[in-house]
Amino acid sequence: MMDIINKQLPIPLYHQIKEDIIEKIKNGTYKVNEKIPSENELVKLYSVSSITVKKALLDLVNEGYLYRIQGKGTFVAKPKISRVLTLMSFTEELREKGLKPETKVLEINEISNSVIAEKLNLSPEESITKIKRLRLADGEPIAIQTSYLPSKILANVASEQLEQMESLYKILESIDIQPYAAREEYSITILNEKELYTLLKQKKGVPAFSVKRITFTKENVPFEYAESILRWDRYSIEVELKSEY
Repeated sequence: MMDIINKQLPIPLYHQIKEDIIEKIKNGTYKVNEKIPSENELVKLYSVSSITVKKALLDLVNEGYLYRIQGKGTFVAKPKISRVLTLMSFTEELREKGLKPETKVLEINEISNSVIAEKLNLSPEESITKIKRLRLADGEPIAIQTSYLPSKILANVASEQLEQMESLYKILESIDIQPYAAREEYSITILNEKELYTLLKQKKGVPAFSVKRITFTKENVPFEYAESILRWDRYSIEVELKSEY
């Protein structure tokens, strides 16, 4: 039988093991939520030390390919949703990846907030519509998004439309407001607020992606400021870089 890893290559053994396990996840040999072979079984399979196997598995857990249950073993994690920096709506983004999007509107309120007003180029006292939503993929909560829009642009939108919305951008397109450009800021946050980790079905203290975004029309007018919390175990961030030469 041909060796699965090649000890003559200059590639570290743990990395070769990682690549082999990733390939088995991708081709369905190891299925989502299925237990993979134990560390001892992998040591025999790859003919390497337990330290090498532990290193490979730890990396795969940290990278989101696997997860561990104490006393039970190591299992295949659900694939992460690769979030490409794009103007595509959440709904379109998930559908493109073969996932079923769902939105639960948590809150719709009229507020005044001078800090947010400044981001939207509004006067401090102008009314702002706050829309807080729980976003789900295949029935699983993966993000909490809070959008702030100038109330005046929603004047002709029925409250029922907002309360039952699937896609905010579809509603905005119906009133001739389309995203043309956006500026996003990414950071890592910790889920310490009970509402956040409860809605996302996470444990207190786990990390999450925090995304702050201002979206502009073609005329460079900001029409939405949004703050999103994304589950770290379901998202990865993908950035495409191109040379100017």
